[in-house]
Amino acid sequence: MADNKALELEKVHESELDNAPAEDYAAKAIDGRHLHRRLEARHLAMIALGGTIGTGLFVGSGSTISVAGPAGVLIAYSVVGVMVYAVVTALGEMATQVPCSGAFGELSTRFLDPALGFTLGWNYYFQWLLTLPAELSAIGQIPVFWFPNVQPWVFTLIGLILLLGLNLLGVKAYGEVEYWLSLLKIVSIVIFILISTAIACGANRELGTIGFRNWNGSQIAGAPITSALAVMSCFTNAFYSYGGSELIGVTAGEAKNPKVSVPRAIKGTFWRIALFYLASLFLVGLIIPMDDPLLANTDVRTSPFTRVLGYAGVSGGPDIMNFIILVSIFSAANGAIYASTRTLQSLAANKNAPTFLVYTTKAGVPVVSIAITTFFGALALIGAYVGSGVVFNFLVNILSVSTLVCWCCIMGTHLNFRYAWRKQGRKDEELIFRAPFFPYFDIVGLLIGGIVLGYFIYNAASQPFDIVADAPYYAGLPLFVVPFLGYKVFQYMKDKKLSFGVDAMAMDFDSNENGGIYENAEDETLEKIETDNSVWSRIVRALA
Repeated sequence: MADNKALELEKVHESELDNAPAEDYAAKAIDGRHLHRRLEARHLAMIALGGTIGTGLFVGSGSTISVAGPAGVLIAYSVVGVMVYAVVTALGEMATQVPCSGAFGELSTRFLDPALGFTLGWNYYFQWLLTLPAELSAIGQIPVFWFPNVQPWVFTLIGLILLLGLNLLGVKAYGEVEYWLSLLKIVSIVIFILISTAIACGANRELGTIGFRNWNGSQIAGAPITSALAVMSCFTNAFYSYGGSELIGVTAGEAKNPKVSVPRAIKGTFWRIALFYLASLFLVGLIIPMDDPLLANTDVRTSPFTRVLGYAGVSGGPDIMNFIILVSIFSAANGAIYASTRTLQSLAANKNAPTFLVYTTKAGVPVVSIAITTFFGALALIGAYVGSGVVFNFLVNILSVSTLVCWCCIMGTHLNFRYAWRKQGRKDEELIFRAPFFPYFDIVGLLIGGIVLGYFIYNAASQPFDIVADAPYYAGLPLFVVPFLGYKVFQYMKDKKLSFGVDAMAMDFDSNENGGIYENAEDETLEKIETDNSVWSRIVRALA
């Protein structure tokens, strides 16, 4: 039914769209061609659980253990995990009430400050634009494990072509592919946890019962935690690893049933943090001693997850784990293209980017945004010449600050969202989904963000300049500061005055609920998977 309605709209507006003058193109495109709501509840559930698990966990986690120790890493990831949960629940409340693709800029524009919305939208776009080369550079490294005579850039190019073709198929294809890739990652990590538990308990006769042997500071210098500053240094990789947790807010604009599926998917975030990150890192820290020379290596082929399977004596263990890591990184790169293109299109729809970027095909594919994003993703090919490890570390450092700023803005927007909601005489019970522990989670999250950002600045000021280590400060922070100041200057030149914030009584919680560049959501009826009592449906509901 939704497909027929969309086709009727396209026929009615086709000629009007093609003959529209440039300045009216965005408005005509919004009416005629738009993003389609094709993501089902099961897609969102799996994307929330495992959609962005990639290089941060599988590759970067080993180096953090070598720096801070096994207990230090758990502290860092737990602290950032609290912030992640605060961000996702805050975003879930807003995105469920006003479901829109590329939600961050649009929500901040409406509920906090247009300049911040402009800045956050572009900052988030660049965040994913830089994530893509990081993931692609890792994709180029892994197949060298099996084909040592082939240059990494060849595999990077193949991965880029596959990702481009997949994203041109439409959001339904994206959701379906991510569903199965995320399921593979989830199953693999669960199996990894079981195998690792067995090894720690003595399944490997040569190693014996490991237990907390590698946490013994009298045998391994620095174990189980080196220092408070070392723990703080782990935040860089922790933010990068958790980056993408907020992706559920982007998918809301293309979800069939956002008021039902988004809250359900968000509830799965807790398990993603507790099971997939903390449990995995805990077991890696038990099995591999922090003074292992290979632990600090960011080469994908020597991932600590790969080495644990080697300890288990699994036949072809390294091959199996490297394949799973390759799939995971491909999935994360796929999510990077999806998030960046939807964010760019949302910016254009709100006249914060050239209006031709709004254009979509009849299938709801934003081809112009995809083409531009893919072009910049091709910069990952430079990694073949500079060194993939150098490129990876450089991008991780930039993205960590970008992610931190983005999350702080989401929580700040949520505080103002709820303030305006109440000031307009609305009751919290009227919200479709309510973030738990409001406003304490937002406040704690902002405190964590402020402390970590303070450490980043302190560390840069107290250490000799390093082009890779100091990337967050000369490249990451300007991604936020420059657009914000630029918007305010342009606003002053245009209106001859400066304004800050949005009047709480003027904030619109009701009109244009679906954002404008998406077809209307279907009636809020439960999908089959929500009511089906088959074993598979119950497993998906339990995971979500």
